[in-house]
Amino acid sequence: MNLVVDLHSHSPYAGASGKSDFKRLSYVMGIKGINIYGSGDILLKKWEDELCAEFPFDRQKSMWVIKEGQYLMPQTEIIVTLPYAQNPAKRKLFHVVILFGDMESVYTVRTMMEKKGSKLGIGRPFVKFESYPEMQDFFIEMKRKARVAIVPAHVVTPEGILGGKNPVDSVTEIWGEASSCIDALETGLSADPEMLAAVAGGLDVPLISSSDAHSAAFNRLGREFTLLDMQEESASGVLAALAAKAVLKTAEFPPFEGRYYLTGHRLDRPGHNGQEVWYLDNPPAVCPLCGKPFVEGVRQRIKRISSGLAVRKQAFVYQMPLIEIIAASLGCGAGSKKASDLYIKIAGQAGNESSLWFQDADVALQGVPDAVIEGIRAVKENRFKIKYGFDGQYGQILLA
Repeated sequence: MNLVVDLHSHSPYAGASGKSDFKRLSYVMGIKGINIYGSGDILLKKWEDELCAEFPFDRQKSMWVIKEGQYLMPQTEIIVTLPYAQNPAKRKLFHVVILFGDMESVYTVRTMMEKKGSKLGIGRPFVKFESYPEMQDFFIEMKRKARVAIVPAHVVTPEGILGGKNPVDSVTEIWGEASSCIDALETGLSADPEMLAAVAGGLDVPLISSSDAHSAAFNRLGREFTLLDMQEESASGVLAALAAKAVLKTAEFPPFEGRYYLTGHRLDRPGHNGQEVWYLDNPPAVCPLCGKPFVEGVRQRIKRISSGLAVRKQAFVYQMPLIEIIAASLGCGAGSKKASDLYIKIAGQAGNESSLWFQDADVALQGVPDAVIEGIRAVKENRFKIKYGFDGQYGQILLA
């Protein structure tokens, strides 16, 4: 069976998040066409309790049941920190998504994290290591003791393992023998599978895309997702599909719109006096306005470390949240009633929003303004004007 999954999200306890709104979560998952959604922050006991109070937990599927065909899978993101080999006075930090095959594995990993001194009273916990071998042993033990899938998150952004902040040039440079524990790599909003294949270093793992959403807003949940060929509708089925490299296609937020696509400085940086600076190629070492180093953008970072050892090619489509296409096409706000009403109408005609991107559903839409249909096609066909994202600031697609 082919299921649409979005396997990286956050609870209200991860920071930059709103309050729990389970009714909206269910509604938006349905209208987006997401079958399995990451629970977010499941190592936080308070969040587990909230989920269990709201939704029944199917022990056979090891997922919370929102309704038939719609589930929450136990998932968390952790922040790994360890000495930076090139400068031991600094520390390397990167994010890792963990997907759990059952709740017993959640409890096992909680215990492991606590033994490492992690504070599990926050949504996105840190785990601190003092050497690469110590980190490698930790993840090898995790795979031995628990049913989990380990996915380095948004790998080329500043807080990804290959990002430009205290950079390393390959995943295996840090993971070493534990590289065999990695089940997939996450593209992140500022990269797509074609870009990521150039820096994957020959790791024979699938590439997945997830929203990394901190809310159930129409333009956050499901802004990236993955189509898996699954043998079983369960958490174990997700793990098995990743192990079998059964990723059929991903839907990608256009990377140029991601927050870290280009190297640059926002206009609100000290010393910028309302001026922004960004570079499509060949940026200098420091900013000409403020004299401080740039955080290297994904585009430049990939060019710098491209190995030529690509993982298998994967099918993908560009998509951006339909609500944003409607707003841009009609000249209204994404939060307006006008945009929301038309969004619900289009998603209903297509079956759900994910069908709009994986199929040619736009040609059958009835009573939809031509400007909106043309906007959908422009995104699918990668023909639009771009205001690039950089330095933590989202870009913008300007529909032709």
